[in-house]
Amino acid sequence: MEASAIPTLKSTGWVSVLSILVMLPVIGRADTGQIAQPWRAEAVVEGRDEAYDKERFLNELTFRHSQPIPTVVDNGIRGTGGSVSSRRLYYDFRFRQDFGFRDDRNGFLLDIQRSEDLDGAYQRQLVGFRQAVTDDTELWLQGDVYSDKSLSDVYFSARHRVANNHWIHASWILPDAYFNSKTDSPDEFETFPHSWFIQWHRGGVEPDLGTTVSMTLTPESSFISRQESLQVDSESVRAAFSHRQQVANWRIALELDGERTRRDYRLFAEGEGRSTGFDRNHLQLLAGATFTAHRLQPGFGIAYRDLNEQGFFGRALNEEGRIRRREPTVFGEFSLPLTPGVSLRPAVYLGHAHIRQSFEEETDRDFDGFIGKLALPFEMLLSRQNGAVLTLNPTFYLHESEFGGGNLQLHWPL
Repeated sequence: MEASAIPTLKSTGWVSVLSILVMLPVIGRADTGQIAQPWRAEAVVEGRDEAYDKERFLNELTFRHSQPIPTVVDNGIRGTGGSVSSRRLYYDFRFRQDFGFRDDRNGFLLDIQRSEDLDGAYQRQLVGFRQAVTDDTELWLQGDVYSDKSLSDVYFSARHRVANNHWIHASWILPDAYFNSKTDSPDEFETFPHSWFIQWHRGGVEPDLGTTVSMTLTPESSFISRQESLQVDSESVRAAFSHRQQVANWRIALELDGERTRRDYRLFAEGEGRSTGFDRNHLQLLAGATFTAHRLQPGFGIAYRDLNEQGFFGRALNEEGRIRRREPTVFGEFSLPLTPGVSLRPAVYLGHAHIRQSFEEETDRDFDGFIGKLALPFEMLLSRQNGAVLTLNPTFYLHESEFGGGNLQLHWPL
């Protein structure tokens, strides 16, 4: 097969296994829902290249950022990475920096992201500028820069401050904006994609408190990949809600993330000649509370994930299948100081996984039963001035007598 024009990963060349750490349980797959998630060619053509095992989402939950995820305006480095199988590493990394100048009326923006969603891994390196047009309103221009010009994305954005630490942000994103005129491949857009991203944020009395609501809407587009012998029409919507609040001696966190995706494929490889579709409905919820008045900072939470996928999963798996997963989990944790600057935060996760998974060329992977994990994260303060924390997190399965994977995190505000 020829080298594909599809960008498998828009690589920054950085190897990162880094993250964030909290007094309260932080939630979910990462904060990908609060970041714009525009159309990606590799997502709709290739799709993810693995059929998840029964522990996949439990692993992601236990590897979640242990520090409060920075708000959407915070600068710094944060990342988490951990082994989810003998062959797979899950990671979520972000380095964001706003270099303000001219009394902060202008700024150079750098935003490097490496993470993954249900369509597989992705990388972005956004560079751009912001310009204040009034005391409360800014215009932004950013690009996801790639050496192949046909693969670059362009972001046009505006942000309006309603009050201090309270604003609304909107972006119009053109993925692979110059593809048809710049590519040297036989692939082409029949209908160009674009994505809309809107976000509302209202901060709380402390920097890591407040509410954020985000949505990425990608209307229908059509892409022809002659190298992969398919045409795909796709549309999607993703939304996320997060809220953190201090109530007396309790710190409360709630996060909700959802996705609806629809794709229609026309497959024209030799011997195929057929049309098929793909549907995804995904919902995840996590709620947690920490009692901040006690020196051990005890916390507890619940997590729930509902995933329904069916149809053609893309050329990576190259199969039709159906996946139905419902996974409720409860967890508890506390912080045990060991030395100045080092603490152990044991956590227990108890869940029930109801999984119905079938593919044409594979044995069905059905499971209905208990899954659980013990995590023993050691948190080390690297810089008191910056609040930088390194976390080493070995985990152990409770439903099997096996090591559950190691996890490394770094949280370094700048």
